[in-house]
Amino acid sequence: MTSAHNGRANASPRQPAGKVPRPPLTLVRRERLHSALDLGARSSLTIVVAPAGTGKTVLLSDWVTRRQRSGRPALWVSGQSPDGLDEAIERTAWADESIVPDPIVVDDAHRLPASTVGELSRLLRQSPHTVRLLLATRYDLPLPVSELELRGLALILRSRDLRFDDAEAAALVRAHAQNATADDIQLLQHKTAGWAAALVLAARRLQTSGEVGWPLVNQRPVLDLLLGETLSTLDEGVQAMLLSTFGASSLTEHLATVLSGDAEAGPMLADLAGNGLLVTAYADGPGGDPQYQYHPLLVELLRRRIAASPEDKGLVVEAHRRSTLWHENRGDHEEALRSALGAGDAALIERILLRHGPALLAAGGCELVAAGFDALPVGYLDRHPRLVGVRGLLRRVTGNVAGAVLDAAAADEKMSELGQWTPDDDALAADAVLLRLWQSRYGWYDVEVAIGRARTLLALEPVAGDDRPRSALGPERLAWLLIELAAAETWSGDLDAALTDLDEALVSARMAGHQRLVAGVLAHRAVVQFVRGQVQNAARSAQGALDAGEGSGLPPEYVVRARVVLGFAALNELDLDTAWRCHQLVADADVAGSDTVVGALRLMLRAALLMEAGRLDEALGELTTDPASAGPLPSFLSRDLALLRIHLAVLIGDLPGVETQVGVLERTGNTAEAELIRAMMSIVEGDVRTTLSSIDEVLDSPGLYPPLAAAAASFRTALLARTGDEPAADAALVDTLNRVTPQHLLHAVVAVGQEPTFLDRLRRHVTGPNPHPFAAVALEKLAGDPPGWREAGGMTLLARTRPDQHRPVRRRLDAVVNGARIQLTAREGDVLGELALGGSYTEIGQALFITENTVKTHLMSLYRKLGVEKRSAALRVGRSVGLL
Repeated sequence: MTSAHNGRANASPRQPAGKVPRPPLTLVRRERLHSALDLGARSSLTIVVAPAGTGKTVLLSDWVTRRQRSGRPALWVSGQSPDGLDEAIERTAWADESIVPDPIVVDDAHRLPASTVGELSRLLRQSPHTVRLLLATRYDLPLPVSELELRGLALILRSRDLRFDDAEAAALVRAHAQNATADDIQLLQHKTAGWAAALVLAARRLQTSGEVGWPLVNQRPVLDLLLGETLSTLDEGVQAMLLSTFGASSLTEHLATVLSGDAEAGPMLADLAGNGLLVTAYADGPGGDPQYQYHPLLVELLRRRIAASPEDKGLVVEAHRRSTLWHENRGDHEEALRSALGAGDAALIERILLRHGPALLAAGGCELVAAGFDALPVGYLDRHPRLVGVRGLLRRVTGNVAGAVLDAAAADEKMSELGQWTPDDDALAADAVLLRLWQSRYGWYDVEVAIGRARTLLALEPVAGDDRPRSALGPERLAWLLIELAAAETWSGDLDAALTDLDEALVSARMAGHQRLVAGVLAHRAVVQFVRGQVQNAARSAQGALDAGEGSGLPPEYVVRARVVLGFAALNELDLDTAWRCHQLVADADVAGSDTVVGALRLMLRAALLMEAGRLDEALGELTTDPASAGPLPSFLSRDLALLRIHLAVLIGDLPGVETQVGVLERTGNTAEAELIRAMMSIVEGDVRTTLSSIDEVLDSPGLYPPLAAAAASFRTALLARTGDEPAADAALVDTLNRVTPQHLLHAVVAVGQEPTFLDRLRRHVTGPNPHPFAAVALEKLAGDPPGWREAGGMTLLARTRPDQHRPVRRRLDAVVNGARIQLTAREGDVLGELALGGSYTEIGQALFITENTVKTHLMSLYRKLGVEKRSAALRVGRSVGLL
């Protein structure tokens, strides 16, 4: 580790976003260039293209400062922090082309992401009049410059334009070397060709040595030599301060003091910036302390110096050690680990990885954590086994499943070997349990054992004889552990415990200010709320997860959970376009297939949408088999799959399929749901009063799944209307709306919503006195385009059991056969009519929505009354006596 920046490969000082650099005290105002910039600000694009050290930043910062002081606004953006630029580009979509926009100055534009440069190019081609851009860059960018120049909409300033003329050079040299003569200035101007950095450094050399000697160009690069000589003339304390601080990504006076251990670091920085010696000060705000940035030339020189000097390298190492502890105390774990890597101190790296590794991983810092492990000496983990858990988590989030499983076992083994318990052992114990909880969801570890271990660790379920205090875990590690515990509890069906743990995890994540963990909690909570029937609550949690993770990049497993819940929420509000879009986003995510709960929800969302689109055969194919699972599905997944399959079976007339799924509900502990389905299905027998009585017995059962309860309430409303009990039907409609409204469960009542009598009643209610607050919304949604399954021939239970459904023409049920009068039942007449159409037992059962055995029972009674023994004879007699 020879570099002070080993932990920040290729990183450079980060300019504070949106803050205009303070011009140095030695500033030479360049009016000719200001005039050029004023002219350029009237055009769409002005580009200042020149190498480092030519004065681009000083020129533009002075120009912006003058504008702002005169009340003319301008936005300053750093190429390394282009958020403000992205926002400004986005605003141009609504810009009024008649209004001249404010200039946007982008310093270090060569550091802009390629995507941002591409967006600028598109904007300049399509809407150049909506923007005024001034870009400072070290090289040309792929922008439509020539095209804009031909239209008079672009201005380019290059190195030759930025060279100091004689008057400017004289002012700049005298600002740094007050005793410089005219001959001195002329020589320096000739040798530097007006290059700003070289002029400053040569003038500094003249001021300190009194000589204007000039190095031969074949000895060393001129600027290197000048800068090196200038640096060597600085006080040793200043040099030590520069060596100790140049690795910081953002430098304040306080941080400089911490890193260098020198209380005078702040004044030193202010003096360097004021003299324009390759240190730039940025205003932090009104009355705020400045932040400093070192010029790339100075940074590179300091890099070379520590590479050549062990003594200087020692200063840098000590600075990194101080930086590690300072950033750790401030909660900046990323910078703490980078500083520990810069110090090359294995013990410091271990400290940060063990205490804060999970927080970094949860924040997406996988590469940084991996760099930490790579920096440890060979065999280090054998001597320091507490890191095994963190390595297992790293392997898990980077997709090394086999390695994560091995580390989980190793962590358990190390736990059994520990002696006196220490706080660091809590970290290993938490990581081991976290890995086991993750494994348990895939059947690789007993879920109840994993849950028990987690609750014991958290002292949720104390173990007799174990007097250890509750684990003192950091908020990030605690939040992650609680998320995994809740996921395992969800899989085991303990939804109440899962919600309780997620609430605690949310508090911990917010206390830590960890937005990705906040998003993870909300994504998991959305799933739990959804399977409890709290669809709108789930949608709010899901959207909250996406909002919390905006800008930080959410892990796919969180995004998928949120999207699938939002898809169901849209489906429940009958917004099918949005539901399909959410489904597509979920379907495209590979992670959806690796989690059984998410995989099952994705399957059900697709099947439900296929049914709504009228693609019943495809929906049947999706629902033929259960999702892949390491063990029995959780009760709530079995329930939701069974209810969806029952809905499809009713639509296609598969009564045996309905009975099979009712059995599934009973076997998986969803007894109330099974009883309610049986009650509703009893309408097939034709006794409305009995069906209503059966529904009433079950409808208010504790814990009944809310969407099914809403569907049954709407079904009950339609049946009461059939009885002619108008007041009871009106009251039942209000009860239905009360059940639908809180979670917007409109999809649950779509089937009944296809009944003309139900919609008519809802219309009368909307226009009547004291309508329900949600009635108008429900009417608008339900009265829209009919569902696709209806167009595809699907029939609801109510449609199949309407009094006139199977008798469009009145059929005779009485006749004289062999001298005796017979009387067929209505159902026997239906069976005889279907028999005449040539249907098989199965087809007759599907047409009449009865089982095949029931068809055979009716046929036996029919044959007996007609005095025949087979189908052909029954049809012949039926026609001869007028029954057909």
